[in-house]
Amino acid sequence: MVVGVLAVLAGGGVWLWEDVLEDRLVPKRWGVVEEGRVFRSGQLHPALVRRTLERHGIDLVISLIDLTRADDDDRKADEAERIACEELEIERRIFPLRGDGTGRIENYARAIASIAECLEDDRRVLVHCAAGSQRTGGVVTGFRVLVQGWDPKLACAEMAEYDWDPDKDRAVLDYLNAHMGDLVEQLRRMRVIDRAPDPLPLLAP
Repeated sequence: MVVGVLAVLAGGGVWLWEDVLEDRLVPKRWGVVEEGRVFRSGQLHPALVRRTLERHGIDLVISLIDLTRADDDDRKADEAERIACEELEIERRIFPLRGDGTGRIENYARAIASIAECLEDDRRVLVHCAAGSQRTGGVVTGFRVLVQGWDPKLACAEMAEYDWDPDKDRAVLDYLNAHMGDLVEQLRRMRVIDRAPDPLPLLAP
């Protein structure tokens, strides 16, 4: 009887933490791409957004959320982020992508170029989507492979550290592989990279 009650309470505690408290107390899937300079996350809860941006001295926020497909919670969080950025005089750029990581390849190019620009100008940047997994993972992976020259398998392994599932979430990799030539050419025209890699990288877990 006592064991059963304790199990129920423990289960309730897990639910309370994961569904109610966690995102209010800990930035969702927060990660460091470049120490002290480039950060990644999911959508920050309204209770956390201002203090998190201030704590890390963020100069630019890149949002990958498509608000036309967002739910009410994400819309409220986006509005809190907008207000915080205005009050803190933080630049904000929106390059919307679908939840599975597909969308306009131009938005991948612009997001990657913005990260490279901030590194060049010694500005701190946060890139995020709703969950911080697929869209953010796709942009960071593109940056790792095409700008920093990472091995594609290592970049994909990093995606998995942020709850990207290589079995269920293949759409983002298939999309990037199908549009890799276009992405490379756009980054080359934007002078983010000097030349196209030969051969083009193939993303695979």
